[in-house]
Amino acid sequence: MRISTNQIFTGNVNNLSRANAELFKTQQQISTGKKILQPSDDPLASAQIIKLKQELARTEQFQSNIEVTDRRLGLQEIALGQIFNDTVRLKELTIQAGSPALTDNDRQALVAEVREIVNQLQGQMNSRDTQGEYLFSGFKGNTQAYRYDQATERYIFQGDSGQRSIQVGPNNIITATDSAVQVFESVQPVNVPVLDNADGLVSNLYVTNFAEFEQSTEGVAFNISLNDAGLLTITSTPAGQPVFSDDQPPIDLTNVGINVEAGDTVKFAGVRFDVQSLPAAGNTFSADLSSRPERSSILNTALKLEQGLSQISTGTEAGKAALGELLARTLKEIEATSELNLRARGSIGARMNALESQQRVNEDFELFTRTALSSFEDLDYNEAISRFTLQQTVLEAAYSSFNRISNLSLFNFIQ
Repeated sequence: MRISTNQIFTGNVNNLSRANAELFKTQQQISTGKKILQPSDDPLASAQIIKLKQELARTEQFQSNIEVTDRRLGLQEIALGQIFNDTVRLKELTIQAGSPALTDNDRQALVAEVREIVNQLQGQMNSRDTQGEYLFSGFKGNTQAYRYDQATERYIFQGDSGQRSIQVGPNNIITATDSAVQVFESVQPVNVPVLDNADGLVSNLYVTNFAEFEQSTEGVAFNISLNDAGLLTITSTPAGQPVFSDDQPPIDLTNVGINVEAGDTVKFAGVRFDVQSLPAAGNTFSADLSSRPERSSILNTALKLEQGLSQISTGTEAGKAALGELLARTLKEIEATSELNLRARGSIGARMNALESQQRVNEDFELFTRTALSSFEDLDYNEAISRFTLQQTVLEAAYSSFNRISNLSLFNFIQ
């Protein structure tokens, strides 16, 4: 077979180019520390690398979400802790204000401290996170949670009941914020006014389950009836489903009723009341319940205490009664507030523990993923440097041999 000079030159140039390209690729691998520089180097491994990098990016986002959530929950816990301390002090002042040894002037001295507690509560309940959003405004993070309304002389909640949730793991979503509706606004009045209770059937009507009662009275009124035989029945208006008691098992108070005596307690629809007296023979007592309790908060509880202590004079029996009612109501609402506060802080603590646990899971998963990624992507330097040295030697030999072959020409001998 005849081999032309052009073939020799072309073949050697191609071999030198290929050797140069291989040496350059190895040099790039050594400089980057990666054995796969482009997908064509290993398509299957490249697909795994892309998938593993996506998993790492997602896990890193989960870890970032955990940091943000933990920071928000921590700020909420601090605010609720301070509010709890203010509530404890408010309770002490309320009890102190009820002392018969105090005069009206003595109680005025307590007003200043109660007013300071109101200011502190307002500040804590309007707390913001590190991004400047209000912690307890629900989804309305840029709206101040509470503002004072001059017309009603009370603090108005301006947020909503939304609770923000954030994903912190592949199958784990944590509630990152609590609305004031859950932690502050659920403080219910101690009692609910009864409409049309002229016969004195109902006394001491209290809310036992605020959420249930609020739902039950949505567009519904209850009529309570008691005959001279002691049979008490309750019907709803407009007529709907029968009304059942909160007993176990429940009693159908509409179609069956319950036999009671004076002083007995009846529970239904999230409220309880006492039967004050039985009607005389041939008579029937009745009462209507249709008003829904208004949501309140510890902020308004403190404000009403401040206003009451400032305005009520105990120089008369009516004033003493008004003060006693104010203090009793305040203590009841403080108890409800404290219970809500402890429940909210317990929930926050549970979520923070869940975040810590999920963070450890994410760290383990991230370590496992990086190890798998390294097996596909990272370069074995010992093997690469040995290969680089071999390729460099081969290239130098190719240059040397090509130089000698290029001089094998008849014209060189003629010279």
